[in-house]
Amino acid sequence: MAKLGRLVLVSVLMLPLFASGCAPHREVYAWTPGEETYYVQWEHQTHRQHVDYEQRSKSEQDAYWKWRRHHQ
Repeated sequence: MAKLGRLVLVSVLMLPLFASGCAPHREVYAWTPGEETYYVQWEHQTHRQHVDYEQRSKSEQDAYWKWRRHHQ
């Protein structure tokens, strides 16, 4: 019975280690007060006409955030 108790205790203590490795990683982007500066820089470097961010297609918005990750 003592072995079973130890096994349950070890299992419970190790559960967070296994659970944390299974969660999917998802990045969340936020438009901060200084973001407009980076956005204009991205438009210039990628030779795009100025368009409000909200008016861009999803693929262009994704392209911006991909660029932005590398230009902190």
